Amino acid sequence: EEIRQKWPDGKWIVSNGGFEDMFEAYARKECEVLAIGREDTIMNENILATVCDLGLVYTESVVTENPIAFPIRPQLASAFSYWMYTAKKAYGVSLESA
Repeated sequence: EEIRQKWPDGKWIVSNGGFEDMFEAYARKECEVLAIGREDTIMNENILATVCDLGLVYTESVVTENPIAFPIRPQLASAFSYWMYTAKKAYGVSLESA
């Protein structure tokens, strides 16, 4: 639901048939953009061929984010926060960049 709030003018087509159905909907011009994860598809030769055939490209654009939280004991939370802050400030390392 959050993605629909972020992109209220989007025409959302939800595929229950996987990537093949999404590519077919795109080919029929039912949508103008596909949002698929590179990690899920980059090693599949059939998907890569379809991406090329349709003139699509992978980008670094972020469509939506899923914030996560770490289950941590209260006694460790402040130390964890400190080390996360130190890693970011001193070394440029963060969970997002890892």
